[in-house]
Amino acid sequence: MEIPSKKTLIPYISEIFIQYLRAHDIKDADAMQIAFEEALTNAIVHGNNNDSNKNVNISFNIKENMLEISIKDEGMGFNYKSIKTNDDDIYKKNGRGILLISLYTDSFHFEDYGRKIVMNKYLS
Repeated sequence: MEIPSKKTLIPYISEIFIQYLRAHDIKDADAMQIAFEEALTNAIVHGNNNDSNKNVNISFNIKENMLEISIKDEGMGFNYKSIKTNDDDIYKKNGRGILLISLYTDSFHFEDYGRKIVMNKYLS
């Protein structure tokens, strides 16, 4: 799906995501919702600079016992190789998103110069 970069849409899109997880009996759905919201917020706020003329592309599906989530913005990208996360980041006003994503997914990586994040969660 494609949405405009509006923070007011996050709760609505997040509800669609959590309903998908519940419909597929995904364990840790609440934790995955947190990771999803963090990545979506990063795309809207940091990637697209809250520019509602720019879009965010979102996909999530289950492939061979794995949930794969992809979120891509239309921003300039960023140097994702310089990201370092530590537990102290959880108390910062900014910078918690990547830490929370790392805690609640089994793996994640960036593509397209940091404009796209792909998150994976193995299903048991």
